[in-house]
Amino acid sequence: MRKVLFTIFLYSIFIFAQDGTTYQPERNDEIFIITANGSIFDQARNELVNELRDDFSLSISEINESATISTIEEINRLFNDNASPKAVVLIGNNAIRVYQKYAALHKKKTDAIQVITLLALDVPRAVSGIPNVNAVAYETPMVTALVNFRRVINKPLSKVGVLYRKPHRDFVIKHTRYCLKENIDIRGIEISENTSKHQTEIADALKTLLKKESVDALWIANDNILLKPELLGNVWLPALKKKKAPLVVGVEALASPKLNFGTFAVIPDPVALGEQAAEIIFDLKSDNWNHRGIMIHPAISTYTVLNIKKAAEFSSMENLKIFEVSKVLN
Repeated sequence: MRKVLFTIFLYSIFIFAQDGTTYQPERNDEIFIITANGSIFDQARNELVNELRDDFSLSISEINESATISTIEEINRLFNDNASPKAVVLIGNNAIRVYQKYAALHKKKTDAIQVITLLALDVPRAVSGIPNVNAVAYETPMVTALVNFRRVINKPLSKVGVLYRKPHRDFVIKHTRYCLKENIDIRGIEISENTSKHQTEIADALKTLLKKESVDALWIANDNILLKPELLGNVWLPALKKKKAPLVVGVEALASPKLNFGTFAVIPDPVALGEQAAEIIFDLKSDNWNHRGIMIHPAISTYTVLNIKKAAEFSSMENLKIFEVSKVLN
């Protein structure tokens, strides 16, 4: 009998100890996801959620195209209604802009938060001012895009023209060296920061590259300033109508047959970007959320898009290696 009572006593101590430790529910680290609208953004967000939901507490805010006061208030509610996040994932440039406006108003609340960005153009400029950033670049390496295009079009690509502004200068210079290793000579022309001169400068640069240099193709940087709708309609499209050349772009919309602009696009895979962002978050957690400064990671995976109508202007259908392309647009 004493033995039985002693056993019960030990068991009760064990249960009490368990109640004080193991059975105390521990809340997962909080992650906020702020995302723009759109299919590509949704693909990245969905994969990110799939990767994180078992290990983190997730809160998601989908924002509209324009960053209004009501959008800032929505972000404020996100912070007020949930525990303070260890990290915020910003998907798209608009999400970055909205968060920067919120963070400027609440520096004490946001200074220690880790920020991960993806699907944003001109990343170094976009994330400037955010203290702790891991960004995944959306700009596909020039050499990757051109080598892929050369393989698909199945023709020599020895001389390629590039128009760029100062923010892309280092990128172009670096990748010009990489392209030379693939026997692709880059002929670059820098456009000034004076937007009032852009129409004339772009027209003159295209004339030089297409007529004087007779480039085999043009590589188009992801630059919203040089690709404004009015510049596309008034400068780019008229110049390319006079002297045709295939355009290698970095945004799928620019390869749309309706736009009749880009021939070939090489784009980071949005699903893979979501997975890559999740890996960054797991790494940050294992490092106890101690990252400081700005780190820009190259995208780990890309997919290709071919505007078949435009491609047929420069190569016969029999010559095109369509099986090398991820997506064909008719």
